[in-house]
Amino acid sequence: MFGFVAISTALFALLIITVAVPETGAFDAPDFTEARGATRTGTVRDVALERTVSRAGTVITERFDVEIGGETVVSERSYIEGQQGIRQYQVGDRVLVTASEGPAGVRYGISDHARGSALLLLLLLFGVLVIFVGRWHGIGSLIGLGASALVIWRFVIPGILAGHDPVVIAIIGSTVLVTTTLLLAHGPNLKTALAVVSTALSLLLTGVLARVAVQGLELGGLADEDSALLGAVTGGTVDPQGLLLAGFVIGALGVLDDVTATQVSAVSELSDANASLGRLELYRRAMNIGRDHVASTVNTLVLAYAGAALPLILLISVQQEAIGVLFQRELVATEVARTMAGSIGIVSAVPISTALAALVFGRSRTRISTGEAPEANPRHEAAASHMP
Repeated sequence: MFGFVAISTALFALLIITVAVPETGAFDAPDFTEARGATRTGTVRDVALERTVSRAGTVITERFDVEIGGETVVSERSYIEGQQGIRQYQVGDRVLVTASEGPAGVRYGISDHARGSALLLLLLLFGVLVIFVGRWHGIGSLIGLGASALVIWRFVIPGILAGHDPVVIAIIGSTVLVTTTLLLAHGPNLKTALAVVSTALSLLLTGVLARVAVQGLELGGLADEDSALLGAVTGGTVDPQGLLLAGFVIGALGVLDDVTATQVSAVSELSDANASLGRLELYRRAMNIGRDHVASTVNTLVLAYAGAALPLILLISVQQEAIGVLFQRELVATEVARTMAGSIGIVSAVPISTALAALVFGRSRTRISTGEAPEANPRHEAAASHMP
């Protein structure tokens, strides 16, 4: 009965913020992009190339014949030979073609390679592997992953674009997200409840630390091109500093729930193995596990941020400025603050989740010191009642 109520409550909350709230119009945002035609998938059937020498260099003009649903359309483009960032398309390539209205009528432009089949295959491989290894827990985690995508797509993104406080939106979305995903992945039980509470407390701490870091370092949130472009496209509707803070919170969430769930499970297993452990002793032993977990998790987080910021790291390496000066520039300081705020939140999650779990699963030290029998463990009693 408890399991049904817990899952029903989580799914109801998920339904509210992903369906009911957006339908009220509270998240309606203006159309920030110019009207364009539909983008469809086609196949390149022919490529014609022409070179023209000019003062700026050799101008290459390409004409593509693209077949879309039995119809052939023509797409043209011109660029300077050797220009960086130009995608090359060959006969037989699957491409995305966007139609746009112009003074001369409809024009077609190839915007990118079509990757739907390859992405679908990759996702299918991931899903099969997760189910094969995790069985029912794997199925629950995949459903939780879908719920996470739903919350971000239907709640977080529209809420921020509509002009609401990005930090508030991120915390509300993250709380519902972590509750739903942990329930679906680990089931409705006491361990899951403790992991949810621990994650919420750690998430709140991460948000506070992120705000202190952003304000203390005077980060404006417009250091990278994407943020600046977003500000220009939305006309200042989205608060760049708040968006930066929301990114800190959501970025740390993916590791926080793993840390808290693992620590709570470790405390539970230690309690099962030795029901006479006092709360302080249980906390001490579980923290030995947690310290190993912290070492690997923080390293994982730093490497994940370093991988995402690899172009920035390479850019730093070719600069002539002293390293002490480079680290003070907003672009670099933002990544350092993101890593440190997330890492501090994750490190803090270990003692928080361990202490809560030890308080619940541990035995009273007073009873042990006076020679009284340890308090009964309800899970042990339940297991014993099923023994022949």
